Amino acid sequence: MVALAAPPYVLADTLCCLGLGFFLAACYDLARFFLGGSRPVCFLLDVAAALAAAVLACSFAASRSYSGVVRWYMAVGLAMGLAGYFFVLAPGCAAVQRLIKWTAARPFVLLWLLLLRPAARLGGRAGCAAGQKLRAEAKKRRKKQLKNKGRVLYNSDNPPGAPRG
Repeated sequence: MVALAAPPYVLADTLCCLGLGFFLAACYDLARFFLGGSRPVCFLLDVAAALAAAVLACSFAASRSYSGVVRWYMAVGLAMGLAGYFFVLAPGCAAVQRLIKWTAARPFVLLWLLLLRPAARLGGRAGCAAGQKLRAEAKKRRKKQLKNKGRVLYNSDNPPGAPRG
């Protein structure tokens, strides 16, 4: 059985785990920024974050902790670090990420607005005019498939004066 640690050591361990939780949450947020937020990516990142949290807690307990084993206050410190990042720093980081994405996309948006969209409209108009011309020519060349309406009668397969029967 492991002996109880003194309160200053418990506080030091908890604060170190709090920092590890902040670090883990920042890495998770950065990975979501670069990999995207689709469901499979989020699932894999969640699993990786849970495994990383377990590895961080165990390695911290084995290497730097005063007790040498993982204690409940270490897990609480890790969870508080994660929650602290996501409730305090994440909204500001999300605003910075949106600004970075907006700034990175600006040259492509301007290229689209100034060059590609007008060229596509001109090409579309030219294609539309050519299509209308082709349709008009095809309509002129089209041959009538039906008989003259004036000659189509209800029993028209029998010539007049031929016996019926």
